[in-house]
Parts: sequence; structure tokens; C-alpha cells
Amino acid sequence: MQFDTWEEGMTFYKMYAHEVGFSVRTWTTHKDEHGILWKRFVCAREGWRKVAREEERIKPKRKFKLTRCGCEAMIGLKRQDDGKYKVARFVQSHTHQLISPSKRHLIKSNREVSSELRSKLLTCHKAMVGTSTAYHLLSVEKGGPENVGCTKHDFQNSHRDFKRAIKRADGQIIVDIMKRKQAANPAFYFDYQVDENDKLINIFWADSICRKNYSLFGEVVSFDSTYRFNRYNLVFAPFTGVNNHRSCVTLGAAFLWNVKKESYIWLFKTFLKAMSGVAPKIIMNDEDQSMRIGIEQVFPNTKHRLCMWHILMKLTEKVGATMKNNPDFHERFMACIWGSETPSEFESQWCSIISDFGLKDNTWLQEKYEARKSWIPAYFTEITLGGILRTTSRSESENAFFRHFANRNLAH
Repeated sequence: MQFDTWEEGMTFYKMYAHEVGFSVRTWTTHKDEHGILWKRFVCAREGWRKVAREEERIKPKRKFKLTRCGCEAMIGLKRQDDGKYKVARFVQSHTHQLISPSKRHLIKSNREVSSELRSKLLTCHKAMVGTSTAYHLLSVEKGGPENVGCTKHDFQNSHRDFKRAIKRADGQIIVDIMKRKQAANPAFYFDYQVDENDKLINIFWADSICRKNYSLFGEVVSFDSTYRFNRYNLVFAPFTGVNNHRSCVTLGAAFLWNVKKESYIWLFKTFLKAMSGVAPKIIMNDEDQSMRIGIEQVFPNTKHRLCMWHILMKLTEKVGATMKNNPDFHERFMACIWGSETPSEFESQWCSIISDFGLKDNTWLQEKYEARKSWIPAYFTEITLGGILRTTSRSESENAFFRHFANRNLAH
């Protein structure tokens, strides 16, 4: 019997070993100036395991199962003058018990995580399905684990090796993906920033739909940077608007390494470039000093609106136990905030409340009054707020949506 290549001979012997019930491994290879001359494949239980070093015998680092028993079953392939490989030696008998048919799918030399399986595993991970569950789904799909072609442990090892292979290249991978999207559609915009070690730290992107949405619904933007995801603890920062149907639309998104003012300044400048230099009329977010500095520097003519919900959540804590249980205070305070139609009306009612309830020394209320132009509705009557008048809940709903596709448990 002869084969065109030694690889064909190896495949044939593995198929034979699977039917008989033993595993195969490569034993020896001999080469000459023309390539491989001899190739020998043996039973995985050939030979004897070498005795460990003295110190390892005293304190073994790991216990190994003794699988070698001196089995002599083998096949030897020799290259002929015509370049083909002939079976020059074949030993059939084994010195151990063979694997039963019900366990043949566990034979190591015949197990393989094929490209098809890796592709399905990646698809499952995109759908937030873990490796173990993905293997179970494949087992059901193929009629049992014996038909998958590998074990669950092989599946897990394949994913581990994949993560290890891209560990220091995943930043470049995402940049390459963005470049391919831009090449396919010139309207796709992205930009990124690296540190002194050429490590990716910030990246922003907006496709053609995002940019079109901004041109139509970009006067009022909700911005949030409170959602962190994946093992790098990156900050996911989406820009969100509201369309004519009061539905959320994404205007762009970014991953940030940190939430310092330098990151926000870079992000807002990049966002401005993506949107042809047109700044929003109003941008809404929660209280953050670094973010405020970035907005004032990059969007000097944009009104900065603070999230009403985040402020009012702190009210009962900041006014003390006495005011916390005072229904009259809460009724007048809410009426002052929501019922004031003009800035002068608000200021008059606010001062009256502070005086009547003895809150002149409350530092937090003083700070909120000084920042009144950033959160009191009476100061925004000239601007249509597009259905996001009170809070950043629009951005938070966007985070909840993206959480179905990406979270901190993902490796990349």
C-alpha cells in the first residue's frame, strides 16, 4: 500500500486506529536533502514514560496518569523514488485493551476542533452563550457528543488558545475591523488614540446611519459614560438622540480607557469631526467635573444639562432627616422645580423655601442653586428637548440594549 503524501498515510492510519480503538501519535521522522524519508506513527501507549528527576519524585508538581505500556503497534512510511510513500513496516498487535466502540469519540488523535466548530463557537459567544452551553447545543444538533468531533474540554482549550493568540493583538484587530468597514463604506467614520507604548486607549466610531441621525435629530444629545465592560474595564460611552417617534437612536459610540478630562476632550473633538463640525445645541449627562471641563472646552456654545433624576435622588440624603419626612417641604420643592415657568419665578420660590425651612447653611443646596442654569427646566424653555427633558435614562436604556451583546465577561 502506498500514498501520494505522508499526510495521506497518517490520515489513513488514524482512521484505522479509530475503528480498531486506539490513539495514534508521531514517533520518529527521518529527513534527507529531498525532504522526509521515513515517517513512523505508533500507538499512543508505545514505550514507557521516563522516570522523573529526583526532586520531582520527592515533591511532584503534577500527577500524571501512567498510560504507556510498551505497546509495539505501529506503521512506517518510506519515500520511494517517485516521491510517493509506501508502507514499509506494519505491526498490528497491541499489548493492552482496546477502547470500546461507545468511547471511540474520546480517542485523542481523532479529536479536532474544526474551523466549522470554531466558527459556531464564536457565533455562540456573540449571542452571549458560554463555551459549555455552546458544546451542549452542538451535541444536540449533531445527535450526541460522539458526533461532534471533539470533547467539551477540547472546546474550552481551543477558546483559551484563541484568546492567548490575540492577547497582545486585539487592539490592532479592532482597528483593522474599523478600517475594513471604512473601506466598504466611506461614510463610516472612526478614530482612535494610542499611548506612548503604542497601546490602544480610546476609540470612537459612527457609521453612516449614526451620522445621518445626527444631522436630523442631533440638536439634543444624551451622553453617558457609566457602563464599563470586558476584562480591560473599558468605559462604553454612547451618544444618544431621540427621533420623531420618540425612539432612541445611536449617534456614535466610544470605548475609553479612563474618565479623565483628557479622554473626554479627545472624544468630544473626535465627535465634532465626525459630525462635520456641527455641535449639539444641548448635551445631557450626569454630574462629572471632568466631563464638564471637556464640554466647556470643545462645545463652548452648547448648553450643558444635568440629569434631574441623579440630583433629586440625593435630595433626601442632603437635606437631613427632618426635611426628609416633611411633606410640605417636598411639595413646595417639587412645585418650585417643575412648576416655575421663568427663571425669576424659580429664584423667588427657591429663596422662599430656603428661608422658610432654615436651609441657608446647606452647602449642597447652595451648590445646586449656583448650578441652576444646568438643571432647572425654566432655563431651557427656548430649546426643544426631544423627549429627554428630565434624565439620562435614554442613555441608560442604550446601555441596557448593548449589554445583551457585550459585557465585562467577554475577553475581546
